[in-house]
Amino acid sequence: MNGNLERLLQKYTSDRRIKELVRQLNSGEDDTVRIIISGITGAIDSLVLSALYQADSRSHLFIGDDKDDAAYFQNNVSNLLEKVVHFLPDSFKRPKKFEDLDSSNILQRTEIVNKISSTKKEKGEIIVSYPESIFEKVVSPIVLDKHRLEIITKEKLNVKTIIEVLTEYDFRREEFVSEPGQFSIRGAIIDIFSYGNEWPYRIELFDEEVETIRTFDPLTQLSQQNISKVSIIPNINTRFTHKEKVSLFQVLPQNTIIWVRDLQDFIERIQNCFDEAFRFANTISALDKSELAEIFRDRAFIRPADVIESIQRFPIICLSNRKQPIPFPIHITLNSKPQPSFNKNFSLLINDFTSNQTQGIESFLFAENPRQIERFYSIFEDLNAKIDFHPIPTALHQGFIDLDAKVACYTDHQIFDRFHRFKIRQGFF
Repeated sequence: MNGNLERLLQKYTSDRRIKELVRQLNSGEDDTVRIIISGITGAIDSLVLSALYQADSRSHLFIGDDKDDAAYFQNNVSNLLEKVVHFLPDSFKRPKKFEDLDSSNILQRTEIVNKISSTKKEKGEIIVSYPESIFEKVVSPIVLDKHRLEIITKEKLNVKTIIEVLTEYDFRREEFVSEPGQFSIRGAIIDIFSYGNEWPYRIELFDEEVETIRTFDPLTQLSQQNISKVSIIPNINTRFTHKEKVSLFQVLPQNTIIWVRDLQDFIERIQNCFDEAFRFANTISALDKSELAEIFRDRAFIRPADVIESIQRFPIICLSNRKQPIPFPIHITLNSKPQPSFNKNFSLLINDFTSNQTQGIESFLFAENPRQIERFYSIFEDLNAKIDFHPIPTALHQGFIDLDAKVACYTDHQIFDRFHRFKIRQGFF
């Protein structure tokens, strides 16, 4: 981990407000811990969650206002912690536009459900999502276990049996795999693009024994990683019935911390999704046998009342001061303000950095491209500015100044007045 980034995270992990969060989260039963954090500006919420994750080993689910908000937050936390932070999308090309399914999104949903239900780790997972995604049900872990096919190195594998199972799972046999739901067999090599993994698997046999398993890039055919076993699951949207699907809240580990920008707004958005889905379902013909038609005919969605009931079994952190549908007795305030607007005026930036120094505030500068950091050093040198700051070569969506922690975080794209776009996985198709 970058030394300056580690320094920043350590400042927050040891901060009294994070310690108070940890104390409150461990002070009672999960279904009684209700915390409001106010004073959120910029990306400080991402830093607070990242620091809390380092201080507390449980899982986190962050629910953004919408898909863009969730994607920016996922990028922030992933960059801060330098780890995989799962982004759970809805199954469609655009939220609430139910006409078109998105295969890449379905892949991500399946992958995350598979990892949550099959992986037992000391450290929890971080999942970021939004109302239109949480509105959709997922397959029950108990049901998924029954349909999970595991292939392990050094164990025997019958090719005829694997073909029968994959065909039963609605996988299509192709010459080469390029998208989820495909498999190919060429001599002693079996390629499988599972619905539960980002990359396809390449399994090499020696007679009937699995010699090696590795993931590979279907575009270049280059290997990515050697692994000891694979977990193959079918398409969760079409393989399972309504009775076999449950709310995401029933899949999460019991003590997962739920973060929500505004609980009242979240419930209203779920209600809106439910109304829109009901209207769309009524337009589907009884003769339509498509995958999309099956999803809506099965009504694989969560009712708003069920969301309210389910979410209250978890500790909840709300980031809004607005009145909420349930009481939030614990209140933690952050004394922060947004990063100033400089409009490419470096004299203003230098003055701000200098002011921070005199107030004992440490300045951290985030830049996705390391060359940008070199550019800042050159600019400061040309202007004869002797200032102290800590460069961090990674992206952060929005800067902020935390007056209590004595921390100021700046982003290069805001200084240069450039638009910053999040990055989410697009798949291979």
